[in-house]
Amino acid sequence: MKDVCITVDVSKNESHVGSYLDLNTPFKAIFKVKHDLQGFKKIKELANEMKRITSKNVHVVFEATGIYHRGLQNYLENENFIYFMVNPILSSRYRKQNLRNLKTDKQDCKNIAKLYFCEELIEERRAEDIYYTLRQYSRNYESLLVHLRKCKVNFNEELDVVFPGYKKLFSNLYGETSMIVLKKYKHPEIISNTKETTMCKYLQKHTNHQEKWLMKKCKEIKEFSDNTVSGCRKDDVNVKILLSLIDQIEYYELLVEEILNKMIHLAKKTENMVLLTSIPGIGDNLAARIIAEIGDINRFTESKQLIAFAGIEPMIYQSGKNNGLHYKISKKGNKRLRCLLYLAVKCIVRKAIEDTTIREFYQKKMTQENPMNRKAAIIASANKLLRVIYGMCKTGCLYQ
Repeated sequence: MKDVCITVDVSKNESHVGSYLDLNTPFKAIFKVKHDLQGFKKIKELANEMKRITSKNVHVVFEATGIYHRGLQNYLENENFIYFMVNPILSSRYRKQNLRNLKTDKQDCKNIAKLYFCEELIEERRAEDIYYTLRQYSRNYESLLVHLRKCKVNFNEELDVVFPGYKKLFSNLYGETSMIVLKKYKHPEIISNTKETTMCKYLQKHTNHQEKWLMKKCKEIKEFSDNTVSGCRKDDVNVKILLSLIDQIEYYELLVEEILNKMIHLAKKTENMVLLTSIPGIGDNLAARIIAEIGDINRFTESKQLIAFAGIEPMIYQSGKNNGLHYKISKKGNKRLRCLLYLAVKCIVRKAIEDTTIREFYQKKMTQENPMNRKAAIIASANKLLRVIYGMCKTGCLYQ
């Protein structure tokens, strides 16, 4: 017979709290608490009262809600509660079992209680600090990349106004030399009025390129500026915006590099970092981020659980004439891990130095009797890659 439970329907700033002795017997009426110390203390008082009356252990059950449950989880950890954090998909399945499709905060508390009494849940505990820290670094890194991409898009728009055609001058538009030229000589008219030797001397002081290369490049820039027609004057606001965007790009690039270095340094403290980087095509960046998203791989007792966690297991739906084969993946797991696996397979396939198990598997899927399209073959290979990673991490063997 199960212990009693307290169910919490978590919202942004407050939550509804229910208490149940069994599937159909509530202990007290559902009430609201704020996400502060006084609010969470009411949950503790309720748990003490239930334990005193029933002489049973009291478990707290709530849905994972991105970030809103984090304060509650931290409080429960500090107070040594036994708690279960359930997947919203699972609780939604119980809600949809009712003929009347009600969706209220109070009803959600009842549905969570139903899930607790009908399912065998696994006690939740916060991940080891190293994996938790890695995941936070990974999410921060991803967020910074989004900001960096937006800055680069805006930068390109302003550059086409101020310096139309400038992109052809440099293979790496965001490289050191390109940015120094734009910051110093912020308009084609300024470059036209500057001597090549003066520009070359300035770049020599601020870059590591040789004088011969710089003279050639300065000549190209000079010829370009003499023939280009800018979309604004040198004192227009577009020039100021362009310079501001350059500062933003350099700022975000510095932050991205800093976070990435911290993440790689931390990931190297785990045993799995060496294993993942032994796979041809997977470098420190990808390996560290994959480890961050998987977390402690010992949580999974078989590779199928890890594949389900990533959401790349095929959805089999067999009924009547439908054979249930070759359907889409579930996409119910960690979307970031899916993206990283997709990138990893693309890197492995592009690596031409040697054939690997994954690359051979990909080529087989592309050349079989009923060949897959490229995207489907990559997803199938990602499934294979995750199985390989699971086996390597469990056995401690390097990739062979």
